Amino acid sequence: MYIVVNKGEKMHVRKVLLIEGSANALITASKMTVGLMTGSAAVIADAVHSLTDLANNLFAWLVVKIAESPADSSHPYGHQKFEQLAVFGLASLLTIVAFEVIVNAVERFGQPVEQSMLGLVILICSLVINIALTFWERYWAKRLVSEILLADATHTFSDVLTSAVVIVGWQLAARGYYWIDTLFALIVSSIIFYLAFKLFQRAIPVLVDCSSYPPEALKAAVNNIPDVINVGNIRSRDTGKEQVADVTVTVCSNLSTFESHQIADKIESVLADKFDIHDVVVHIEPDVDQ
Repeated sequence: MYIVVNKGEKMHVRKVLLIEGSANALITASKMTVGLMTGSAAVIADAVHSLTDLANNLFAWLVVKIAESPADSSHPYGHQKFEQLAVFGLASLLTIVAFEVIVNAVERFGQPVEQSMLGLVILICSLVINIALTFWERYWAKRLVSEILLADATHTFSDVLTSAVVIVGWQLAARGYYWIDTLFALIVSSIIFYLAFKLFQRAIPVLVDCSSYPPEALKAAVNNIPDVINVGNIRSRDTGKEQVADVTVTVCSNLSTFESHQIADKIESVLADKFDIHDVVVHIEPDVDQ
């Protein structure tokens, strides 16, 4: 069940993103320093991945600010979909990063990789910070019912996975197995591709107004309501925060306006109770065949 997030909570979403962004800036700088110092393609790839975390934090902060704006003449249904647009943008960014990681890994194939105990400590500390950030951001994502925070937490979790893989690959490459550095960089790119795919799966259905429920199920539930003669057009879609529906039904032409309104109320109650659809527009038509 979705919860309406008020403006105060949206402001808190932005604060979470600012804290996350500050941590990602520090992690990105640390990883890039280690990567350039050791010459590891895998570590550099991981640093670039962390850089996308920082870019996403800034982008998400701006999008959440827009999404909290009230409905206006240009967007009469509100600005909620801007959050899903941000998720789509993040998925696109991850896809580009994955390709760049592959190109960089191939270009650096076979090049020497140096060991660095200081660098190893830095990467392990970055890994621990990212694990803590993932759990912390997921907590706030669930509490605030924020898709953008959940997507950002997923991106941060990808940093956890890639950093773990990179540390192992770098240590093996530093012992003379240089080809392993390239192999693990390619593994990192595969992880990034997968996470991008999952984000696309989440955002695209909302952006294209995909329905979460088959119209036959909605129609059957409405048809069971007394005084509903026929259910005409019935549509539903996901706004990213809740499900909405439009229903057209035929009723007896002798019913008063008050009685027709009561039928509309029953339709709204049925869709809310059975499908958790609370934003319903009901159009009542008289049965002209009577």
